[in-house]
Amino acid sequence: MDSVALRFIYDGVGPVVWNGGPTDFGLQDKNDLLMQGKKISDHEFVFDFQLQVKTGKEGQPIFLGDFCHGSPKDRFLYLSWRSLQGHYAQRFLLPLTNITSAHVALAQESGVPLVGVLRDHQPKATSTGVNIGGRRSVEWTLAVGK
Repeated sequence: MDSVALRFIYDGVGPVVWNGGPTDFGLQDKNDLLMQGKKISDHEFVFDFQLQVKTGKEGQPIFLGDFCHGSPKDRFLYLSWRSLQGHYAQRFLLPLTNITSAHVALAQESGVPLVGVLRDHQPKATSTGVNIGGRRSVEWTLAVGK
């Protein structure tokens, strides 16, 4: 099965309400483990990983792997913050559906990852102190360099 390299960059300040530490933040896998990103500044973290990919009946890429969640037609990643008590303080759902077969082919041919960036400098919480997570739009593009 083919694979494709991805690089996700989180540029943000995190949840409004959270008591976790550095090991309680990351990309969530199917076993509820969090892959920590590489901190590149106070508000930027980089996550490099690989996903397996196959071609769907309509020519669209279908992603597989430890970090893929959702149905084959609606795959996504979870960026998660866990509290010290072990429950999720906040999770962002990051769709993979806007990655096309052309994106995948370019990344594979060039040997550079597809890059997605999420900027989140104005986190929100409800009046009762519950962080607002949910679906966040991410544009995936070919990296300029490795």
